[in-house]
Amino acid sequence: MNAPQSPALSSRVKRRVYFFAAVVGLFVLYQGVMWGVRGYTTGLIQDAVGRQLPAFTLRDLSGREVTAASLRGKTVVLNFFRSRCHNCFEERDGIRRLARELDPERVALLGVMVDRVQGFPPDVTARTLKAFGYEHPVLMADDAFVDAFHGVGWSQITPVTYVADAKGVITGAFRHPYRLEDLRASLP
Repeated sequence: MNAPQSPALSSRVKRRVYFFAAVVGLFVLYQGVMWGVRGYTTGLIQDAVGRQLPAFTLRDLSGREVTAASLRGKTVVLNFFRSRCHNCFEERDGIRRLARELDPERVALLGVMVDRVQGFPPDVTARTLKAFGYEHPVLMADDAFVDAFHGVGWSQITPVTYVADAKGVITGAFRHPYRLEDLRASLP
């Protein structure tokens, strides 16, 4: 025969069950919200496909001016990244490999660093650039440039890579995680 539980024990068990149920409920709610936010931002990124590259003038790290007009006639790959971005760091080796494979006469691979838009201090940006070791040109994005793609408010959504054809029309938009083979296959 089972001994009856004391009211104090029963109350503790109920509190633990309620606590556990609340934690599970919050986790499920969080996952649902994150799924919705990811879907929304992925939609913003995909909306760029079919649009013309926005007119821009940015400088690369060596101070060289790069404009949308100067890229006409080449396929353009714009890889948006930033400091303190685990996924950007994960993607780094694949982007460096791709840079070595591409014919620079035909394809312009440009890193687009959004640290200024995000307000990162210059020393953090310098450490990130050193750690990434990119040999291809890196442009320092401004608010207008980032906003032309998917909104300054969403500039923390990195890494994102856009591909534009030789006429400057965006033909591909890739959000991490994606396969490097898919990015390669999108290049004309």
